[in-house]
Amino acid sequence: MNTMELISTGEAREGFYPTPPQVANKLLEGIDWDRVENILEPSAGKGDLVKAAVKKYVLNSRYSYYDRQVHVDAVEIDPYLRSILNYEFCGQRIKELYVRKKQLDDSKTYDCDRHEYVWPSEDIPMKLRETELEIKHLERLWFTIVHDDFLTFQSRKHYDLIIMNPPFADGDAHLLKALELQRSNGGLIRCVLNAETIRNPYTNRRKVLQRLLAEYKAEISFLEGAFLDSERRTDVAVAIVKVAIPQPKRNSVIFERLQKAAKVDEAAQPDVTEMTVADFMSQIVTRFNVEVDAGIELIREYEAMKPYILEHFNDSSYNYPALTLSTGEPSSMDRGRTPSINKYIRIVRGKYWSALFSNKEFVGKLTTNLREKYREMVDRLKDYDFTLYNIQQIADQMNAEMNQGIQDTIVALFDKLTEEHSWYPEMQKNIHYYNGWKTNKVHKINSKVIIPISGVFSSYSWSKETFNVYEAESRISDIEKVFDFLDGNATSAVDLHGVLLRACQEGQTRNIPCKYFDVTLYKKGTMHIKFRNLELLDRFNIYCGRKKNWLPPNYGRTSYANMTAEERAVVDGFHGDGSEGAGESAYQAVVAKAAYFLAEPTKKLPALMAPAI
Repeated sequence: MNTMELISTGEAREGFYPTPPQVANKLLEGIDWDRVENILEPSAGKGDLVKAAVKKYVLNSRYSYYDRQVHVDAVEIDPYLRSILNYEFCGQRIKELYVRKKQLDDSKTYDCDRHEYVWPSEDIPMKLRETELEIKHLERLWFTIVHDDFLTFQSRKHYDLIIMNPPFADGDAHLLKALELQRSNGGLIRCVLNAETIRNPYTNRRKVLQRLLAEYKAEISFLEGAFLDSERRTDVAVAIVKVAIPQPKRNSVIFERLQKAAKVDEAAQPDVTEMTVADFMSQIVTRFNVEVDAGIELIREYEAMKPYILEHFNDSSYNYPALTLSTGEPSSMDRGRTPSINKYIRIVRGKYWSALFSNKEFVGKLTTNLREKYREMVDRLKDYDFTLYNIQQIADQMNAEMNQGIQDTIVALFDKLTEEHSWYPEMQKNIHYYNGWKTNKVHKINSKVIIPISGVFSSYSWSKETFNVYEAESRISDIEKVFDFLDGNATSAVDLHGVLLRACQEGQTRNIPCKYFDVTLYKKGTMHIKFRNLELLDRFNIYCGRKKNWLPPNYGRTSYANMTAEERAVVDGFHGDGSEGAGESAYQAVVAKAAYFLAEPTKKLPALMAPAI
């Protein structure tokens, strides 16, 4: 008997047009099934769209391989069609398929002559595969009939996807209902409509629908003759409507109230890693306090709500809240227990201390080793409130360490550039040797230095980068910072990261202009540094030569003529080729600018706001 003859309701009989496979495929194209867990089918009929959706889910979702089921809620107005849906998806059909699979498996017999199992007919293996595939699809489906008439359906459940082939006569009302359901949480809608509903919006309802589809930037395509070969034929052209409603932005009442009281404008907040120190200090402490207060209020609200959201109405000790609030990793969640306010505060403190040590203005002048040292302090600083007073203490400590460590940093760089890699044949020319004060065979660096840079160029053939900007920057930044100390900010600032990024984007590897030198990168694994400010380079060499006691004690404080022969010999080797008088003119230039060449370098962090203590 034909399905149409058994449908008992007039509404269902009039609007019953089962979805053809080609229409279902078109309807379900382009869905990210990994993001789909709950589906609503509001005019389910006998389940054609449900079957198509489950098939797509199993084929295209990586989660389906982990036995995760897709949940489908169905609405169907006709009792007979509901009975078909119950049979197909609620257990009876899969039981029969298991029986059929066993019968097909058991039909295989062993052929003693051929020493193998054989099938009674050639089509049985194909029937077995089809049966196993249908079982697999049904095993991935959790199906529920939730209502009869979609236009009166009400639910607070969130559906990731609504798939629908509503009655052609009032498809506009059904699609408007689906848009209303998805508006509160966001989600996808895929709908088959009579094309005239879209092409001819002559009613107010269709005009409203047209406006909403335009608002949500719906994708609409038309199919002619799509139902000519279907179970119930019609020559009506149809529209395939695809809508993606974004999840609405949620505003926290608690946070907004506290934010307003603290006069913090969230919309005006720039990236905390880019803010100036003054702005950073004036805003981030306030933001920290608002965030902590909001979280504490939420925890207290949860504690007050717990008696009203229990799973049961009894007084059992195992009667937990239906919602659990936790701090930190979900693995540490203790069901029903009120989260620790102190633990929450420690987590937020860590977030803000990390942000502080990522702010370029706050730590940008620190050398790499000092930046890493302070980042590693975050775990310990979680026990300290994020206040202006404590931030100022950290800043003072940084200033002290920087000023105390400048000498060591400069000398360490000198050793790195002159000794660490000098055994590489190509790098022998990094240094100029001379006979030092009371010491043989000492050295200074030349105007061109070569250092190894493994990792700056990608070893992957598919990489499109000219070079790795961050790796190159890490090799150069400490050298630049040392010369910043010596220069005292006399040279105009240059954005090192921006220079390297631009060079990478333009495919430039030679003569990249940094602040004090030009850099050339070679894929063989070396970096050539050519200093432009030779006077500053001389100051670097003089400073390190004096710290290592390689230059005479009165270097730069007495004229060349008043030096002893032994002292002049050191100066001639340091400033020249070692021959008598070779270094006199260069040395006299140092004496003339002794305040520059002999001064101790100092550098302080940018001044922070005075704490409100």
